[in-house]
Amino acid sequence: MGAALDILRQAATTLEREANGVTDNPLIFAGEDVALSGGNFHAEPVAFAADIIALAVCEIGSLAERRIAMLVDPALSGLPAFLTPKPGLNSGFMIPQVTAAALVSENKQRAYPASVDSIPTSANQEDHVSMAAHGSARLLPMVRNATAVIGIELLAAAQGCDFHQPLTSSAALERVRATLRAWVPTLDHDRHMAPDMEAACDLVRSGDLIVAAGLGLPGVA
Repeated sequence: MGAALDILRQAATTLEREANGVTDNPLIFAGEDVALSGGNFHAEPVAFAADIIALAVCEIGSLAERRIAMLVDPALSGLPAFLTPKPGLNSGFMIPQVTAAALVSENKQRAYPASVDSIPTSANQEDHVSMAAHGSARLLPMVRNATAVIGIELLAAAQGCDFHQPLTSSAALERVRATLRAWVPTLDHDRHMAPDMEAACDLVRSGDLIVAAGLGLPGVA
Protein backbone atom coordinates (compact mmCIF):
# COMPACT_ATOMS: atom_id res chain seq x y z
CA MET A 1 0.00 0.00 0.00
CA GLY A 2 2.92 2.33 0.67
CA ALA A 3 4.27 1.67 -2.81
CA ALA A 4 0.86 2.53 -4.29
CA LEU A 5 0.75 5.77 -2.29
CA ASP A 6 4.22 6.73 -3.53
CA ILE A 7 3.34 6.39 -7.20
CA LEU A 8 -0.03 8.11 -6.75
CA ARG A 9 1.78 11.09 -5.25
CA GLN A 10 4.20 11.06 -8.17
CA ALA A 11 1.30 11.02 -10.66
CA ALA A 12 -0.41 13.87 -8.80
CA THR A 13 2.74 15.99 -9.12
CA THR A 14 2.88 15.30 -12.85
CA LEU A 15 -0.80 16.11 -13.40
CA GLU A 16 -0.59 19.34 -11.40
CA ARG A 17 2.38 20.48 -13.45
CA GLU A 18 0.71 19.57 -16.75
CA ALA A 19 -2.57 21.27 -15.74
CA ASN A 20 -0.61 24.49 -15.23
CA GLY A 21 1.44 24.07 -18.40
CA VAL A 22 0.90 25.51 -21.89
CA THR A 23 -0.55 22.86 -24.20
CA ASP A 24 -1.86 24.93 -27.13
CA ASN A 25 -0.54 24.04 -30.55
CA PRO A 26 0.68 26.20 -32.12
CA LEU A 27 1.78 28.65 -29.43
CA ILE A 28 0.90 32.20 -30.50
CA PHE A 29 3.00 35.14 -29.27
CA ALA A 30 1.03 38.11 -30.60
CA GLY A 31 3.52 40.72 -29.41
CA GLU A 32 6.33 39.18 -31.42
CA ASP A 33 4.03 38.03 -34.25
CA VAL A 34 5.39 34.49 -33.79
CA ALA A 35 3.65 31.10 -34.03
CA LEU A 36 5.56 28.08 -32.74
CA SER A 37 4.40 24.55 -33.57
CA GLY A 38 5.75 22.21 -30.93
CA GLY A 39 3.33 19.30 -30.71
CA ASN A 40 2.55 20.24 -27.11
CA PHE A 41 -0.83 18.50 -27.27
CA HIS A 42 0.81 15.07 -27.28
CA ALA A 43 0.19 14.59 -23.52
CA GLU A 44 2.71 11.82 -22.92
CA PRO A 45 3.22 12.91 -19.27
CA VAL A 46 -0.55 12.62 -18.71
CA ALA A 47 -0.61 9.22 -20.42
CA PHE A 48 2.17 7.90 -18.20
CA ALA A 49 0.48 9.33 -15.09
CA ALA A 50 -2.81 7.66 -16.06
CA ASP A 51 -1.04 4.33 -16.48
CA ILE A 52 0.65 4.71 -13.10
CA ILE A 53 -2.67 5.54 -11.42
CA ALA A 54 -4.28 2.50 -13.07
CA LEU A 55 -1.55 0.24 -11.70
CA ALA A 56 -1.94 1.63 -8.19
CA VAL A 57 -5.74 1.40 -8.20
CA CYS A 58 -5.56 -2.16 -9.50
CA GLU A 59 -3.09 -3.17 -6.81
CA ILE A 60 -5.08 -1.56 -3.98
CA GLY A 61 -8.13 -3.57 -4.97
CA SER A 62 -6.09 -6.74 -5.42
CA LEU A 63 -4.58 -6.46 -1.92
CA ALA A 64 -8.01 -5.82 -0.39
CA GLU A 65 -9.46 -8.89 -2.12
CA ARG A 66 -6.64 -11.08 -0.81
CA ARG A 67 -7.42 -9.96 2.73
CA ILE A 68 -11.09 -10.85 2.18
CA ALA A 69 -10.04 -14.28 0.89
CA MET A 70 -7.98 -14.87 4.02
CA LEU A 71 -10.89 -13.90 6.26
CA VAL A 72 -13.36 -16.33 4.66
CA ASP A 73 -10.89 -19.25 4.76
CA PRO A 74 -11.08 -20.91 8.20
CA ALA A 75 -7.65 -22.48 7.73
CA LEU A 76 -6.12 -19.01 7.54
CA SER A 77 -8.40 -16.90 9.75
CA GLY A 78 -9.30 -19.29 12.53
CA LEU A 79 -12.87 -18.02 12.13
CA PRO A 80 -15.99 -19.92 11.01
CA ALA A 81 -15.94 -20.76 7.30
CA PHE A 82 -17.14 -17.88 5.12
CA LEU A 83 -17.67 -15.78 8.26
CA THR A 84 -21.08 -17.24 9.04
CA PRO A 85 -22.16 -18.67 12.43
CA LYS A 86 -23.70 -21.62 10.55
CA PRO A 87 -21.18 -22.76 7.93
CA GLY A 88 -22.42 -25.59 5.78
CA LEU A 89 -26.01 -24.40 6.05
CA ASN A 90 -25.27 -20.79 5.03
CA SER A 91 -22.88 -19.51 2.38
CA GLY A 92 -22.07 -16.36 4.37
CA PHE A 93 -19.46 -14.20 2.68
CA MET A 94 -18.75 -16.62 -0.16
CA ILE A 95 -20.49 -14.51 -2.82
CA PRO A 96 -19.13 -11.14 -1.60
CA GLN A 97 -15.60 -12.56 -1.94
CA VAL A 98 -16.44 -13.84 -5.42
CA THR A 99 -17.81 -10.37 -6.26
CA ALA A 100 -14.57 -8.75 -5.07
CA ALA A 101 -12.51 -11.20 -7.14
CA ALA A 102 -14.57 -10.39 -10.25
CA LEU A 103 -14.09 -6.65 -9.77
CA VAL A 104 -10.35 -7.09 -9.30
CA SER A 105 -10.15 -9.20 -12.46
CA GLU A 106 -11.95 -6.47 -14.39
CA ASN A 107 -9.48 -3.90 -13.09
CA LYS A 108 -6.54 -6.11 -14.04
CA GLN A 109 -7.77 -6.17 -17.62
CA ARG A 110 -8.14 -2.38 -17.60
CA ALA A 111 -4.70 -1.82 -16.08
CA TYR A 112 -2.84 -2.65 -19.31
CA PRO A 113 -0.73 0.43 -20.12
CA ALA A 114 -2.58 2.61 -22.64
CA SER A 115 0.55 4.62 -23.43
CA VAL A 116 2.21 1.70 -25.24
CA ASP A 117 -0.56 1.65 -27.85
CA SER A 118 -0.59 3.95 -30.87
CA ILE A 119 -2.12 3.84 -34.36
CA PRO A 120 -0.92 6.38 -36.96
CA THR A 121 -3.67 8.51 -38.54
CA SER A 122 -4.09 11.44 -40.94
CA ALA A 123 -2.01 9.90 -43.74
CA ASN A 124 0.71 9.22 -41.17
CA GLN A 125 0.95 12.88 -40.19
CA GLU A 126 -0.29 11.94 -36.73
CA ASP A 127 2.27 9.16 -36.50
CA HIS A 128 2.33 8.65 -32.73
CA VAL A 129 -0.25 9.41 -30.06
CA SER A 130 0.08 9.01 -26.31
CA MET A 131 -3.41 7.56 -25.74
CA ALA A 132 -3.77 9.84 -22.71
CA ALA A 133 -7.53 10.18 -23.24
CA HIS A 134 -8.07 6.40 -23.26
CA GLY A 135 -5.73 5.98 -20.31
CA SER A 136 -7.62 8.58 -18.29
CA ALA A 137 -11.17 7.55 -19.26
CA ARG A 138 -10.81 4.11 -17.64
CA LEU A 139 -9.71 5.46 -14.26
CA LEU A 140 -13.08 6.41 -12.75
CA PRO A 141 -14.61 2.97 -13.47
CA MET A 142 -11.49 1.37 -12.00
CA VAL A 143 -11.77 3.49 -8.86
CA ARG A 144 -15.45 2.54 -8.51
CA ASN A 145 -14.46 -1.12 -8.68
CA ALA A 146 -11.64 -0.71 -6.16
CA THR A 147 -13.80 1.17 -3.65
CA ALA A 148 -16.42 -1.57 -3.98
CA VAL A 149 -13.78 -4.17 -3.10
CA ILE A 150 -12.74 -2.08 -0.10
CA GLY A 151 -16.40 -1.85 0.95
CA ILE A 152 -16.66 -5.65 0.84
CA GLU A 153 -13.46 -5.90 2.86
CA LEU A 154 -14.98 -3.55 5.41
CA LEU A 155 -17.99 -5.86 5.77
CA ALA A 156 -15.83 -8.95 6.11
CA ALA A 157 -13.44 -7.35 8.60
CA ALA A 158 -16.29 -6.10 10.78
CA GLN A 159 -17.89 -9.55 10.69
CA GLY A 160 -14.57 -11.09 11.73
CA CYS A 161 -14.29 -8.66 14.64
CA ASP A 162 -17.84 -9.56 15.71
CA PHE A 163 -16.75 -13.17 16.24
CA HIS A 164 -14.08 -11.95 18.69
CA GLN A 165 -16.47 -10.04 20.94
CA PRO A 166 -16.24 -9.03 23.76
CA LEU A 167 -12.64 -8.36 22.71
CA THR A 168 -12.21 -5.00 20.98
CA SER A 169 -9.78 -3.49 18.51
CA SER A 170 -8.25 -0.01 18.59
CA ALA A 171 -10.45 2.98 19.36
CA ALA A 172 -10.19 4.24 15.78
CA LEU A 173 -11.17 0.90 14.25
CA GLU A 174 -14.03 0.46 16.72
CA ARG A 175 -15.41 3.83 15.61
CA VAL A 176 -15.18 2.68 12.00
CA ARG A 177 -16.97 -0.56 12.87
CA ALA A 178 -19.68 1.32 14.75
CA THR A 179 -20.19 3.60 11.73
CA LEU A 180 -20.69 0.57 9.51
CA ARG A 181 -22.95 -1.19 12.00
CA ALA A 182 -25.25 1.85 12.04
CA TRP A 183 -26.08 0.89 8.44
CA VAL A 184 -25.37 -2.83 8.18
CA PRO A 185 -26.13 -5.34 10.96
CA THR A 186 -24.02 -8.39 11.71
CA LEU A 187 -24.66 -11.31 9.35
CA ASP A 188 -26.18 -14.05 11.50
CA HIS A 189 -27.87 -15.96 8.68
CA ASP A 190 -27.95 -15.78 4.89
CA ARG A 191 -29.65 -12.75 3.39
CA HIS A 192 -29.52 -10.78 0.15
CA MET A 193 -26.05 -9.21 0.36
CA ALA A 194 -26.33 -6.59 -2.40
CA PRO A 195 -27.85 -3.91 -0.10
CA ASP A 196 -25.14 -4.55 2.51
CA MET A 197 -22.39 -4.24 -0.07
CA GLU A 198 -23.92 -1.10 -1.56
CA ALA A 199 -24.20 0.54 1.87
CA ALA A 200 -20.58 -0.31 2.70
CA CYS A 201 -19.36 0.97 -0.66
CA ASP A 202 -21.28 4.22 -0.17
CA LEU A 203 -19.60 4.65 3.23
CA VAL A 204 -16.16 4.13 1.70
CA ARG A 205 -16.83 6.63 -1.08
CA SER A 206 -18.35 9.24 1.24
CA GLY A 207 -15.21 9.64 3.34
CA ASP A 208 -17.22 9.19 6.56
CA LEU A 209 -15.05 6.26 7.60
CA ILE A 210 -11.93 8.42 7.35
CA VAL A 211 -13.59 10.92 9.68
CA ALA A 212 -14.65 8.12 12.05
CA ALA A 213 -11.04 6.96 12.21
CA GLY A 214 -9.92 10.51 12.96
CA LEU A 215 -7.86 10.79 9.78
CA GLY A 216 -9.49 13.39 7.58
CA LEU A 217 -12.34 15.63 6.53
CA PRO A 218 -15.88 14.51 5.57
CA GLY A 219 -16.54 14.04 1.88
CA VAL A 220 -12.88 13.32 1.06
CA ALA A 221 -12.53 9.63 0.25
